[in-house]
Amino acid sequence: MPTRPAGRPSAVLIAAATAAVVTTAAALLAPADPAAAAGGQYSSAQLVRLDISNVPPLQAGLFHGVYGKASSPVVDAPDDDGDFSDPDGVLNHISVDGAVVTRSSNTTAKVYGQTLNSGMSLYFHSDPFIEVRPVAGSVSTLDTYAECTPPPVGPYALAYARTAGNQIMVAGHTVRVGTTTLDVTGAELNEPGTLGDSTLTVSYLPHEVPSTGGQTPGVYQAEAWIDITVTGVLNDRAGNQVYSGPIVDLRLGEVHASCLMETSPSPSPSPSESKTPTPSPSETKTPTPSPSESVTPSPSPSESVTPSPSPSPTGGLPDTGTSGGTGTVATVALVLVVGGLAAVGAARLGRRRRRH
Repeated sequence: MPTRPAGRPSAVLIAAATAAVVTTAAALLAPADPAAAAGGQYSSAQLVRLDISNVPPLQAGLFHGVYGKASSPVVDAPDDDGDFSDPDGVLNHISVDGAVVTRSSNTTAKVYGQTLNSGMSLYFHSDPFIEVRPVAGSVSTLDTYAECTPPPVGPYALAYARTAGNQIMVAGHTVRVGTTTLDVTGAELNEPGTLGDSTLTVSYLPHEVPSTGGQTPGVYQAEAWIDITVTGVLNDRAGNQVYSGPIVDLRLGEVHASCLMETSPSPSPSPSESKTPTPSPSETKTPTPSPSESVTPSPSPSESVTPSPSPSPTGGLPDTGTSGGTGTVATVALVLVVGGLAAVGAARLGRRRRRH
Protein backbone atom coordinates (compact mmCIF):
# COMPACT_ATOMS: atom_id res chain seq x y z
CA MET A 1 0.00 0.00 0.00
CA PRO A 2 1.45 3.39 -0.89
CA THR A 3 2.51 5.40 2.06
CA ARG A 4 1.80 9.08 2.66
CA PRO A 5 4.66 11.55 2.39
CA ALA A 6 6.80 11.25 5.48
CA GLY A 7 6.56 14.98 6.27
CA ARG A 8 2.75 15.17 6.55
CA PRO A 9 2.21 13.31 9.86
CA SER A 10 4.97 15.32 11.50
CA ALA A 11 3.36 18.57 10.37
CA VAL A 12 0.02 17.49 11.84
CA LEU A 13 1.64 16.55 15.12
CA ILE A 14 3.62 19.77 15.30
CA ALA A 15 0.56 21.92 14.51
CA ALA A 16 -1.50 20.13 17.15
CA ALA A 17 1.22 20.43 19.76
CA THR A 18 1.76 24.08 18.93
CA ALA A 19 -1.94 24.86 19.21
CA ALA A 20 -2.11 23.11 22.57
CA VAL A 21 0.90 25.04 23.86
CA VAL A 22 -0.43 28.42 22.70
CA THR A 23 -3.92 27.81 24.10
CA THR A 24 -2.72 26.60 27.47
CA ALA A 25 -0.04 29.27 27.84
CA ALA A 26 -2.53 32.01 27.03
CA ALA A 27 -4.90 30.71 29.68
CA LEU A 28 -2.12 30.58 32.26
CA LEU A 29 -0.48 33.91 31.50
CA ALA A 30 -3.54 36.10 30.84
CA PRO A 31 -3.46 38.78 33.60
CA ALA A 32 -6.44 39.76 35.66
CA ASP A 33 -8.17 42.93 34.44
CA PRO A 34 -9.31 44.75 37.61
CA ALA A 35 -11.69 47.65 37.08
CA ALA A 36 -10.21 51.13 37.37
CA ALA A 37 -11.16 53.20 40.38
CA ALA A 38 -14.49 54.92 39.76
CA GLY A 39 -13.52 58.11 41.54
CA GLY A 40 -11.91 59.50 44.64
CA GLN A 41 -11.89 62.21 47.29
CA TYR A 42 -10.02 65.37 46.26
CA SER A 43 -10.33 69.11 45.75
CA SER A 44 -8.70 71.65 43.44
CA ALA A 45 -8.81 75.36 42.60
CA GLN A 46 -7.31 77.70 40.03
CA LEU A 47 -7.77 81.44 39.85
CA VAL A 48 -7.34 82.05 36.10
CA ARG A 49 -7.35 79.96 32.95
CA LEU A 50 -6.66 82.13 29.91
CA ASP A 51 -6.87 81.33 26.19
CA ILE A 52 -6.16 84.04 23.63
CA SER A 53 -6.65 83.49 19.91
CA ASN A 54 -4.37 84.79 17.19
CA VAL A 55 -6.05 88.10 16.26
CA PRO A 56 -3.59 90.30 14.33
CA PRO A 57 -5.93 93.35 14.08
CA LEU A 58 -5.89 93.52 17.90
CA GLN A 59 -2.18 92.68 18.13
CA ALA A 60 -3.19 89.53 20.05
CA GLY A 61 -1.16 86.37 19.73
CA LEU A 62 -2.00 82.75 20.50
CA PHE A 63 -1.69 81.97 24.23
CA HIS A 64 -2.79 79.42 26.82
CA GLY A 65 -1.96 79.47 30.53
CA VAL A 66 -3.17 78.89 34.09
CA TYR A 67 -2.41 81.00 37.15
CA GLY A 68 -2.98 80.48 40.89
CA LYS A 69 -3.35 76.72 41.36
CA ALA A 70 -4.08 74.55 44.39
CA SER A 71 -4.73 70.83 44.67
CA SER A 72 -5.49 68.42 47.53
CA PRO A 73 -5.61 64.82 46.28
CA VAL A 74 -4.69 63.21 49.64
CA VAL A 75 -7.19 62.93 52.49
CA ASP A 76 -6.13 64.71 55.69
CA ALA A 77 -3.01 66.20 54.12
CA PRO A 78 -2.36 69.89 54.91
CA ASP A 79 -4.41 72.45 52.98
CA ASP A 80 -2.88 73.82 49.78
CA ASP A 81 -2.82 77.63 49.94
CA GLY A 82 -1.99 78.05 46.28
CA ASP A 83 0.95 78.28 43.90
CA PHE A 84 1.30 81.76 42.39
CA SER A 85 4.67 81.25 40.70
CA ASP A 86 3.14 81.76 37.21
CA PRO A 87 5.29 79.44 35.05
CA ASP A 88 2.87 79.93 32.13
CA GLY A 89 3.32 83.72 32.05
CA VAL A 90 -0.34 84.62 32.58
CA LEU A 91 0.68 87.82 34.37
CA ASN A 92 2.19 89.03 31.11
CA HIS A 93 -1.41 89.48 29.94
CA ILE A 94 -3.40 89.98 33.16
CA SER A 95 -2.99 92.27 36.15
CA VAL A 96 -4.48 90.97 39.40
CA ASP A 97 -5.77 93.60 41.82
CA GLY A 98 -6.17 93.42 45.58
CA ALA A 99 -6.39 90.27 47.64
CA VAL A 100 -5.98 86.87 46.01
CA VAL A 101 -6.99 83.52 47.51
CA THR A 102 -6.70 80.09 45.94
CA ARG A 103 -7.14 77.26 48.41
CA SER A 104 -7.99 73.56 48.48
CA SER A 105 -8.70 71.33 51.48
CA ASN A 106 -9.43 67.62 51.82
CA THR A 107 -10.32 66.07 55.18
CA THR A 108 -12.51 63.26 56.42
CA ALA A 109 -15.04 65.90 57.57
CA LYS A 110 -15.13 68.28 54.57
CA VAL A 111 -13.63 68.79 51.11
CA TYR A 112 -13.56 72.18 49.41
CA GLY A 113 -11.92 74.41 46.81
CA GLN A 114 -12.10 78.23 46.95
CA THR A 115 -10.95 81.35 45.09
CA LEU A 116 -11.32 85.05 45.96
CA ASN A 117 -10.17 88.15 44.10
CA SER A 118 -10.96 91.85 44.25
CA GLY A 119 -10.43 92.49 40.55
CA MET A 120 -8.30 91.89 37.45
CA SER A 121 -7.78 93.21 33.93
CA LEU A 122 -6.77 91.55 30.64
CA TYR A 123 -4.62 93.74 28.39
CA PHE A 124 -3.92 93.84 24.68
CA HIS A 125 -0.74 95.88 24.02
CA SER A 126 -1.03 97.75 27.35
CA ASP A 127 -4.73 98.64 26.95
CA PRO A 128 -7.48 96.88 28.97
CA PHE A 129 -9.77 94.64 26.93
CA ILE A 130 -11.61 92.76 29.74
CA GLU A 131 -11.97 94.13 33.28
CA VAL A 132 -13.37 92.62 36.46
CA ARG A 133 -13.59 95.48 38.92
CA PRO A 134 -15.64 96.60 41.94
CA VAL A 135 -18.46 99.03 41.46
CA ALA A 136 -17.26 102.58 42.20
CA GLY A 137 -17.27 103.27 45.92
CA SER A 138 -17.58 99.62 46.96
CA VAL A 139 -15.20 96.84 47.83
CA SER A 140 -16.34 93.47 46.56
CA THR A 141 -14.83 90.27 45.32
CA LEU A 142 -15.06 87.60 42.71
CA ASP A 143 -15.91 84.53 44.81
CA THR A 144 -16.16 80.87 43.78
CA TYR A 145 -16.56 77.91 46.09
CA ALA A 146 -17.23 74.15 45.85
CA GLU A 147 -17.71 71.88 48.85
CA CYS A 148 -18.76 68.33 49.62
CA THR A 149 -19.22 66.36 52.83
CA PRO A 150 -18.19 62.71 52.58
CA PRO A 151 -20.01 59.77 54.18
CA PRO A 152 -20.96 58.80 56.82
CA VAL A 153 -22.19 62.32 57.62
CA GLY A 154 -22.79 63.06 53.92
CA PRO A 155 -23.00 62.98 51.07
CA TYR A 156 -23.83 66.66 50.75
CA ALA A 157 -22.52 69.21 48.26
CA LEU A 158 -22.81 72.92 47.47
CA ALA A 159 -21.32 75.31 44.94
CA TYR A 160 -21.51 78.98 43.99
CA ALA A 161 -19.83 81.38 41.57
CA ARG A 162 -20.51 85.09 41.97
CA THR A 163 -18.98 88.47 41.39
CA ALA A 164 -20.67 89.96 44.48
CA GLY A 165 -21.27 93.31 42.79
CA ASN A 166 -18.20 93.37 40.58
CA GLN A 167 -18.57 94.78 37.08
CA ILE A 168 -17.55 92.76 34.05
CA MET A 169 -16.47 95.15 31.32
CA VAL A 170 -15.39 94.40 27.74
CA ALA A 171 -13.92 97.17 25.58
CA GLY A 172 -15.30 99.69 28.06
CA HIS A 173 -18.86 98.29 28.01
CA THR A 174 -20.53 96.68 31.03
CA VAL A 175 -21.93 93.21 30.31
CA ARG A 176 -24.50 91.24 32.26
CA VAL A 177 -24.94 87.53 32.86
CA GLY A 178 -25.82 85.82 29.58
CA THR A 179 -24.87 86.79 26.03
CA THR A 180 -24.37 90.42 25.02
CA THR A 181 -23.72 91.88 21.58
CA LEU A 182 -21.64 95.07 21.58
CA ASP A 183 -21.21 97.58 18.78
CA VAL A 184 -17.73 98.99 19.23
CA THR A 185 -15.53 101.50 17.48
CA GLY A 186 -11.89 101.21 16.53
CA ALA A 187 -11.07 103.63 19.33
CA GLU A 188 -12.83 101.42 21.89
CA LEU A 189 -10.77 98.52 20.61
CA ASN A 190 -7.66 100.65 21.11
CA GLU A 191 -6.95 100.47 17.36
CA PRO A 192 -8.32 103.80 16.05
CA GLY A 193 -5.82 103.95 13.20
CA THR A 194 -6.68 100.57 11.68
CA LEU A 195 -10.12 99.42 12.84
CA GLY A 196 -13.54 100.92 12.31
CA ASP A 197 -17.00 99.99 13.55
CA SER A 198 -17.04 96.33 14.61
CA THR A 199 -19.08 93.89 16.66
CA LEU A 200 -18.19 91.86 19.75
CA THR A 201 -20.28 89.03 21.21
CA VAL A 202 -19.67 88.41 24.90
CA SER A 203 -20.83 85.38 26.89
CA TYR A 204 -20.67 85.81 30.66
CA LEU A 205 -21.84 82.65 32.44
CA PRO A 206 -21.43 81.54 36.05
CA HIS A 207 -21.28 77.75 36.36
CA GLU A 208 -22.53 76.01 39.53
CA VAL A 209 -23.06 72.27 40.16
CA PRO A 210 -25.16 71.61 42.17
CA SER A 211 -27.12 74.76 41.35
CA THR A 212 -29.49 74.76 44.35
CA GLY A 213 -27.54 77.46 46.18
CA GLY A 214 -27.20 75.43 49.37
CA GLN A 215 -26.23 72.05 50.76
CA THR A 216 -27.72 69.41 48.49
CA PRO A 217 -28.14 65.94 50.02
CA GLY A 218 -27.18 62.82 48.10
CA VAL A 219 -24.60 64.63 45.93
CA TYR A 220 -20.93 63.60 46.02
CA GLN A 221 -19.34 66.28 43.79
CA ALA A 222 -19.41 70.05 43.37
CA GLU A 223 -17.82 72.49 40.92
CA ALA A 224 -18.03 76.17 40.09
CA TRP A 225 -16.42 78.84 37.90
CA ILE A 226 -17.15 81.91 35.78
CA ASP A 227 -16.62 81.86 32.01
CA ILE A 228 -16.16 85.04 29.96
CA THR A 229 -15.74 84.41 26.24
CA VAL A 230 -15.47 87.04 23.52
CA THR A 231 -15.83 86.54 19.78
CA GLY A 232 -15.84 89.30 17.21
CA VAL A 233 -16.31 90.53 13.68
CA LEU A 234 -13.67 93.21 13.10
CA ASN A 235 -13.72 95.68 10.23
CA ASP A 236 -11.15 98.11 8.99
CA ARG A 237 -11.89 101.82 8.68
CA ALA A 238 -13.34 101.30 5.18
CA GLY A 239 -15.80 98.72 6.52
CA ASN A 240 -14.02 95.69 5.12
CA GLN A 241 -14.01 92.61 7.38
CA VAL A 242 -10.50 91.80 8.54
CA TYR A 243 -11.28 89.19 11.21
CA SER A 244 -14.13 86.97 12.37
CA GLY A 245 -13.88 84.41 15.15
CA PRO A 246 -12.85 83.80 18.75
CA ILE A 247 -10.81 86.37 20.63
CA VAL A 248 -10.61 85.45 24.32
CA ASP A 249 -11.77 82.59 26.53
CA LEU A 250 -11.29 83.50 30.20
CA ARG A 251 -12.25 81.14 33.02
CA LEU A 252 -12.14 82.60 36.53
CA GLY A 253 -12.15 80.71 39.83
CA GLU A 254 -12.48 77.10 38.68
CA VAL A 255 -13.01 74.96 41.79
CA HIS A 256 -13.79 71.26 42.27
CA ALA A 257 -14.65 69.09 45.27
CA SER A 258 -15.25 65.35 45.09
CA CYS A 259 -16.31 62.98 47.86
CA LEU A 260 -16.58 59.87 45.71
CA MET A 261 -15.10 56.82 47.38
CA GLU A 262 -12.36 54.86 45.69
CA THR A 263 -13.69 51.51 44.51
CA SER A 264 -11.66 48.39 45.18
CA PRO A 265 -10.38 46.52 42.13
CA SER A 266 -12.76 43.84 40.92
CA PRO A 267 -11.97 40.46 42.49
CA SER A 268 -9.94 38.10 40.38
CA PRO A 269 -11.84 35.25 38.71
CA SER A 270 -12.92 32.40 40.97
CA PRO A 271 -10.60 29.39 41.19
CA SER A 272 -12.79 27.47 38.77
CA GLU A 273 -12.42 30.27 36.21
CA SER A 274 -8.73 30.97 36.69
CA LYS A 275 -7.44 27.43 36.49
CA THR A 276 -6.31 25.80 33.28
CA PRO A 277 -9.32 24.87 31.13
CA THR A 278 -10.52 21.31 31.75
CA PRO A 279 -8.91 19.04 29.18
CA SER A 280 -11.18 17.20 26.77
CA PRO A 281 -11.63 13.43 27.29
CA SER A 282 -9.00 12.71 24.66
CA GLU A 283 -6.55 14.86 26.66
CA THR A 284 -7.16 13.18 30.01
CA LYS A 285 -6.50 9.65 28.89
CA THR A 286 -3.04 8.30 28.21
CA PRO A 287 -3.01 7.30 24.55
CA THR A 288 -2.69 3.52 24.26
CA PRO A 289 -1.05 2.25 21.06
CA SER A 290 -3.68 0.64 18.86
CA PRO A 291 -3.04 -3.01 17.89
CA SER A 292 -3.33 -1.87 14.30
CA GLU A 293 -0.17 0.17 14.74
CA SER A 294 1.99 -2.94 15.08
CA VAL A 295 0.17 -5.27 12.59
CA THR A 296 -1.92 -3.49 9.97
CA PRO A 297 0.01 -1.18 7.61
CA SER A 298 -3.10 0.97 6.96
CA PRO A 299 -3.18 4.33 8.78
CA SER A 300 -4.32 3.95 12.35
CA PRO A 301 -7.14 6.07 13.74
CA SER A 302 -4.54 8.15 15.51
CA GLU A 303 -3.40 9.48 12.09
CA SER A 304 -6.80 10.92 11.24
CA VAL A 305 -7.42 12.47 14.67
CA THR A 306 -5.24 15.16 16.15
CA PRO A 307 -2.97 13.36 18.64
CA SER A 308 -3.63 14.25 22.24
CA PRO A 309 -0.88 16.10 24.10
CA SER A 310 -1.70 14.05 27.20
CA PRO A 311 -0.91 12.72 29.72
CA SER A 312 -1.75 15.70 31.94
CA PRO A 313 0.26 16.08 35.15
CA THR A 314 -1.53 13.98 37.74
CA GLY A 315 -1.32 16.69 40.38
CA GLY A 316 -3.03 19.40 38.27
CA LEU A 317 -1.67 22.93 37.66
CA PRO A 318 -1.25 25.64 40.29
CA ASP A 319 -4.02 28.22 40.40
CA THR A 320 -3.08 30.97 37.90
CA GLY A 321 -5.35 33.49 39.57
CA THR A 322 -2.67 34.27 42.19
CA SER A 323 0.42 36.38 41.73
CA GLY A 324 3.95 35.14 42.07
CA GLY A 325 6.16 32.71 40.18
CA THR A 326 4.09 29.50 40.44
CA GLY A 327 2.02 30.31 37.37
CA THR A 328 5.13 30.88 35.25
CA VAL A 329 6.73 27.61 36.44
CA ALA A 330 3.59 25.69 35.61
CA THR A 331 3.48 27.24 32.15
CA VAL A 332 7.09 26.35 31.39
CA ALA A 333 6.56 22.79 32.63
CA LEU A 334 3.45 22.36 30.50
CA VAL A 335 5.23 23.68 27.39
CA LEU A 336 8.12 21.23 27.92
CA VAL A 337 5.80 18.25 28.43
CA VAL A 338 3.67 19.06 25.39
CA GLY A 339 6.68 19.76 23.23
CA GLY A 340 8.30 16.49 24.28
CA LEU A 341 5.18 14.47 23.55
CA ALA A 342 4.87 16.14 20.15
CA ALA A 343 8.45 15.21 19.30
CA VAL A 344 7.98 11.59 20.51
CA GLY A 345 4.77 11.25 18.52
CA ALA A 346 6.43 12.60 15.38
CA ALA A 347 9.36 10.21 15.75
CA ARG A 348 7.05 7.18 16.38
CA LEU A 349 5.00 7.87 13.25
CA GLY A 350 8.14 8.38 11.22
CA ARG A 351 9.54 4.96 12.31
CA ARG A 352 6.26 3.23 11.62
CA ARG A 353 6.23 4.55 8.05
CA ARG A 354 9.78 3.47 7.48
CA ARG A 355 8.86 -0.10 8.61
CA HIS A 356 5.98 -0.17 6.12
